[in-house]
Amino acid sequence: MPGGGIGRPEDGECARVTGTLGPVDELVTVGRYLYRGDAEVAAARLADAGLRSMIVADDEGGLSPGFFSDHRIRLVVDAATEAQAATILDGGREPPGADEITAAMVAHARFTHPEEACGLLATDSTRAIRMVYCLTNVDRSAHRFTVDPAEHFMAMRHAERNGWEIGGAFHSHPSSSAYPSSTDVARALDPEWLYVVVSLVDLDAPVVAWFRIRDGRVTPVGTAGQPDGRQ
Repeated sequence: MPGGGIGRPEDGECARVTGTLGPVDELVTVGRYLYRGDAEVAAARLADAGLRSMIVADDEGGLSPGFFSDHRIRLVVDAATEAQAATILDGGREPPGADEITAAMVAHARFTHPEEACGLLATDSTRAIRMVYCLTNVDRSAHRFTVDPAEHFMAMRHAERNGWEIGGAFHSHPSSSAYPSSTDVARALDPEWLYVVVSLVDLDAPVVAWFRIRDGRVTPVGTAGQPDGRQ
């Protein structure tokens, strides 16, 4: 099964497919689920909005019962409707617990200013954010960042011990807008992650914006103003 954002099953691939999209130029993955029921619920939400989708669950023709646990069940849509589908599935708002999460990221960005701040986000099986890891930028730069490798590893271990996984990353832009730069897009690690940019152009009015980055395409999924929830 191909990884990343393109989800068209290849010829000869043992895939169980639910639903149909008809002729499309490109299919992209908008969700991965451990349980088929979760994928069905997500597909129903898209259908209610008039969007067609398809569930692809590859278990190697039934020869590998544990395959779902590693590769999950994917929900794919026409690339032309990706942004709309992402907005619907993300609820058209900030991820759960956004107030506390936003406050933590802004506090870290202010602490490291004028250098860029960086960190990771842990998510649970429902993709809700459970932890913000405020980590060290070993570049000590106002224009780029690299997460400290040792701290990255410790964050991964902590997340795993709690039954979570690393599902996103954040960094700050001390003097530019809350939007991923071309470098940010090129360095995006995982198409399923949430990517957050904290802009501190105005230290008194930070802007926090959430994105998904898939195959070089940036899709906004929410924007927060002040940590107390003001827009």
